[in-house]
Amino acid sequence: MIIWLKKKRRKSSSLTSRLSFVQSVVQGWQSMKIDTHVASAVIRSGKEQKKRLILLERMKKNRKIKSDSSKFKAISYSLFYILLFSFTLLLILYFYSYITVTAANISTTVAFSFLLPALAFAYLAHSGKSAREALVDLGIVQRLKAMRILGIGILLFLTIFVMELIITLMSVSFKLNIETNACDVVTGMPLWFILFVVLIGPINEELFFRGFLVKRIGIILSALLFAILHAGYGSTFGIDIIAAFIFGLIAGYIFKKTNSIYPTLLAHALVNLIAVLGCI
Repeated sequence: MIIWLKKKRRKSSSLTSRLSFVQSVVQGWQSMKIDTHVASAVIRSGKEQKKRLILLERMKKNRKIKSDSSKFKAISYSLFYILLFSFTLLLILYFYSYITVTAANISTTVAFSFLLPALAFAYLAHSGKSAREALVDLGIVQRLKAMRILGIGILLFLTIFVMELIITLMSVSFKLNIETNACDVVTGMPLWFILFVVLIGPINEELFFRGFLVKRIGIILSALLFAILHAGYGSTFGIDIIAAFIFGLIAGYIFKKTNSIYPTLLAHALVNLIAVLGCI
C-alpha cells in the first residue's frame, strides 16, 4: 500500500511538472506573440510617421514652387508691361515730334529688343512654369559643354560668313550693285549703342526667336519672322532678309538638336561684330 502511494505521488508530481512545462511554453508563446504585435505596431507607426514626413516635405516643396512661380509671374508681367508702355510712349513721342529721329531709332530699337524676351518670359510664367523651368525651356540652363558650344557657334558663323563672301563674289562677277544698308543702323550712333547691337541685341533675339519660338511654331516660321525683323534695311534683292532667313533656319535646327541658346548666340554676336566692323 505504501509502495502504491509512493508511485502515485511520483506520477502526480511528474504530471504537475509536465503541466507547468506546458504552461511555461504557452506563456512564452503568448509573450512572444505580444512582442511581435508590439514590434509590428512600432514598425507600422514608424512607416506611417515616415510617410507623413514625406508628405509634409512634398507639401512644403509644392508651396515653395507655387510661391516661386507667383513671384516669377509678377516680375515677368511687370517687366513686360513696363517695356510695352515704354515702347508705346516712345512711338507717341516720335509721332508728335517730341524726340529726334536718331533718338527715336535708338530708344525704340533698345525697347523693342528687350520687349521680345520679356514677352517670352511672361508667356512662360502665364503657363505656370517656374523661373528655372523657364530658363531650361529657353535653353539658358543646359548641359552642353563649353568647347562644343564654341565649336558649333564658330562653325555656324563661318557658314554665314562664307555665304556672304559668295554673294559678294557673285555681285562682283556679274557686276551687280548689291547694297545691304545695314550700316545705316550704326553709322553716327554712340558707342554704347554699337556695343548693344553686338552684345545685347543677339541675346534678346536668340532668346525669343530660337529659345521661345522654335519649340512653339517650328524652325521655318521662326526663321521667317526673324527675317521679317531685318526687312527694314531696304537691301538690294532683299539680301539681308534672305541671309537672316538662312541664318534662322540653321540656328533653329541647331537649337532644336542641342536645346542650348549659346552656340547660336555666339554665332549671332560674331555676325553682328563683323557687320559693324565693316561699317567703320
